[in-house]
Order: sequence, then C-alpha cells, then structure tokens
Amino acid sequence: MNIIKPSSHMKAEPIETAKLETECLFGESVEILETNLEWVYCKLLTDNYHGWIKKKDLGHFLPRTHRIISKRSFLLKGNNAKSQCIHYVPLGAQLSVKKIIGNWAEVSLSNNHNHKIAYIPSNHIVTIDNKVRDWVSVAEKLIGTPYKWGGRDSIGLDCSALLQLSCQAYGDNIPRNTDEQVTLQKEIITDINKLDRGFAVFWKGHVGLMVDQLNCIHANAFHMETIIEPLNDIIVRMGKEYQIIKMMNFN
Repeated sequence: MNIIKPSSHMKAEPIETAKLETECLFGESVEILETNLEWVYCKLLTDNYHGWIKKKDLGHFLPRTHRIISKRSFLLKGNNAKSQCIHYVPLGAQLSVKKIIGNWAEVSLSNNHNHKIAYIPSNHIVTIDNKVRDWVSVAEKLIGTPYKWGGRDSIGLDCSALLQLSCQAYGDNIPRNTDEQVTLQKEIITDINKLDRGFAVFWKGHVGLMVDQLNCIHANAFHMETIIEPLNDIIVRMGKEYQIIKMMNFN
C-alpha cells in the first residue's frame, strides 16, 4: 500500500501520544505486518523502517514514475496556477504521472481521494530514478526548515532526515538514523582539513553535511532550524562531551 497524505507519522506504539519515529511521505510504499484497530504496523520500503501508522493514511496508487525535487509543491485541481489546491507534497514524495504537457504534469491519485486526477508544475518533479549530481544542493533547498525530532517532511525535519533525503536525490537510499548512517561503507576522512562539499561529519546522535571546506549545513535543535554555519562553531558548541566520531565522503 501507499501513503496518500502529504506525510504520515510513524509511531513507536499504536497510540497518538507515542514517540514519533519518522514520517512516511506521499506515494511511498509500505508493507503491512500487523493491525491494531485504526493502526497498522508496517515497514517503509524506502528504508526498511518499522513502526505504526494510521490506516486512514493508506491507499493504492499506480506505479510511481516521478518524485518531488523541489522543497515542496502542490497538487492542484487544474493545470493553471490559480487552480484550487488539493494538498501539498514534500520533497521526496512519489507520484504516478500520466503525462506531461508543457509546464504541467497530470498525476493519478488513489481511489481514496475525492479527485482522481491532479496537476503539478513539471519543473517540480524528476523521474523516479533521476540522480542529482550536486546532491548537497538538495539539502541547501531546506535551509530555514524548522527542526522537528523524527521529522522527515520538508515542513520540519531532523539532521539524519536531511542527509537521507539529500542522498536519495543522488540515487543513494541510505538508512534513516545516524547510528546506521555512520556505519555505511563510505570513504572515511581522518584529516579535518580534507573535508569538502558532500562530506558528512558525525557526532553522537547528530550529523551535518559540508557545503564547502569550512561550512556545514545541519538541522539542529540549537537553532531549531536547518542552517549553514562554520564547522568550527559547531565543534566549539558541542564541546568535549560530543566530539566528532567520524567523517565520511558521501559523494
């Protein structure tokens, strides 16, 4: 089945007050493993993350052909900018595109939607297998996005989601959490002076992406948003308690 809402909260337990584990994005596929009243326990096929989501957030789409590459876009009732919005779709959302005519793409929706067809600007999407060479530019689109623990939607996200969504645009489907991301088979950098664009810096429970040799973009709870700041400033703020544990080349 597929996510039919802009994003769906995946919880640790089948209750509203449970901890947010991650968010599943529009069009992504899940495998249902168990049900509990209005909840289902499932695996998100994008990254194999397990948790509970609401049944009402699920439906069926035709095979997804495209994904959102802009920070956020809107599914509209008609193929013009003044059409009524059905709902937004975040970066990384997956769509079933029937055809593209000029500046607009015609999108098939699920039977759960009141409208079976929607329209989206064609420059906001790429084919599902498209690879962005400068994948850090995807992270840069999210500058100013509020920090949200467990968030993976472009309305609010955390540090590991920033890395995951950016790598996805490069065609690299990496795990969701930093404790798994840091174990990936990537080139390890031992000299901080050799960091460059596309390199990741890991602390315990945190990760940032280098945009150049000196500056790092990260979603963080200190500023409560995604910002670019000098890596040295982050190191000083982290202090001795949270020292760098690994530096890796994600290019």
